[in-house]
Amino acid sequence: MTRPDEPAPAVPAAEPTAVGTALVLQALGVDRLVSIPGWHDDEDTPLGHLAGKVRSTASRLDHVQRNMVTLATSIRRDMQRVIDGHDVDLPQTHGLIGSSALSLDLLCARRAELYQHLDALTQLHKILAANRPPAPPVQPEGPATARTAKATQHPAKLNEAQRKALEAVARGRVYLQTSSLRSSARVTTSEPVSAVSVTALIKRKLVEADTRTSLYQGQKLRLTPAGTRLHAAVVGAASQQASPVAAAERAALVPVAGIQQFPRVGR
Repeated sequence: MTRPDEPAPAVPAAEPTAVGTALVLQALGVDRLVSIPGWHDDEDTPLGHLAGKVRSTASRLDHVQRNMVTLATSIRRDMQRVIDGHDVDLPQTHGLIGSSALSLDLLCARRAELYQHLDALTQLHKILAANRPPAPPVQPEGPATARTAKATQHPAKLNEAQRKALEAVARGRVYLQTSSLRSSARVTTSEPVSAVSVTALIKRKLVEADTRTSLYQGQKLRLTPAGTRLHAAVVGAASQQASPVAAAERAALVPVAGIQQFPRVGR
């Protein structure tokens, strides 16, 4: 008698330690974080501000969960050594586990707090998204509309420091990194860009961190779709400004007709 085939395991929506991300994906019914309503909105809109809160809280919860798993794995390894009889060199001053148990308790309490807070944020987000006003109808593009759109997309919305920071992010040279659980993330880069400018780009949803790696390892900053469009506009504007200068330089190298140039003879 043959046994029936067992059902295939369900594919998780996120990695096992990304409990914050998994909570958001399940509660809001999306397949990735950037798909939730308001993710790319400005921070001054209610839904955009709430989406930013959801993003930061989910990232903190994922971070705490990863630390919990790492610490629990270390404790399990020590306990296995006791079971196997290889615990001679384990520290005995403060007990078998030492301060690891207290650290695990603190992480568990922090995880429960963040989980409840994130759950409340997602419920509020669903209410705001359901009552979001419809987008204005698309108007036919006339001369005035084209001028308005061009002014809106003009790269002058970035100052010089922010433009340099945007270009550094586009080249993959900017990271967010932290050294401990209690310290906040800081901007690290090999280029002379301002951390304040990078933070401004993050708040304007032009730049986001790649959360596939931990803050301890360093999360590379990358352009969002809005940041990619703005970067293309900045590059296009820079090339247009450089074209007349390059043309003038090329013209200066063209010899004038009818004039022969001879090498100078030394004295």
